[in-house]
Amino acid sequence: MPDPGRLIGAGRDADIFDIGAGRVLRRYQDPARHRPDDVVREQRVMRHLRSAGFPVPEVFDVDGPDLVMERVDGPTMLDELGRRPWRTRRYADTWADVHVRLAAVPVGELAGGPSALPVRFGAPDAILHLDFHPGNVIVTADGPIVIDWTNASLGPPAADVAQAWIIAASSTLDEPWAIRVIAIFIRRRLVDRFVDRCGRDEARALLPATADYRLRDRNVRPQEADRIRRLVAAHRTGPA
Repeated sequence: MPDPGRLIGAGRDADIFDIGAGRVLRRYQDPARHRPDDVVREQRVMRHLRSAGFPVPEVFDVDGPDLVMERVDGPTMLDELGRRPWRTRRYADTWADVHVRLAAVPVGELAGGPSALPVRFGAPDAILHLDFHPGNVIVTADGPIVIDWTNASLGPPAADVAQAWIIAASSTLDEPWAIRVIAIFIRRRLVDRFVDRCGRDEARALLPATADYRLRDRNVRPQEADRIRRLVAAHRTGPA
């Protein structure tokens, strides 16, 4: 696919371009790290979720490692927390409610066929996002929409809670020191509420396995890896 239009978003692994007509193109920064089959699998899971009424962008096309999908306008939940920290509890509850909705979607066809999702962390009881942090939840006028299904798998719902806990508690905050101190406090309140709503004991039991999975991600920074190891160690020896 030729170079698209205006760059409107960028993460650690992919860029988002506005290609007009209410559509965007998601292009990996290093396509060699991603097989075309992986993108086809992502398309399949997003269409399955959308058909079940779960809030994801509509997918229109796959071209090698490129994915064309519906443009979703709105801030991320992470951005909203930065602007309205007094709504931390509300956003934590919304985050937890979305998790409960995802866990209720039947696995169906995603458990079989050439594009079946991989099974991780136990029985394939539910669809897992495995990058389910507030930066991947778009806040729209019609409600939250979940993006970035690159890591979608099957497994126990508590694995998504544990992985979200790890990501949200360890991710680097690129803010000035004074703002970072406040942001860390807000993030802790957010994560605690989310984990309590979703099931702390079940998530804690899966922290070691989900931490190992996260530490294999080449996008994890060294300081984040250190925080992940400390988090797991703390919850092996004592309560949350």
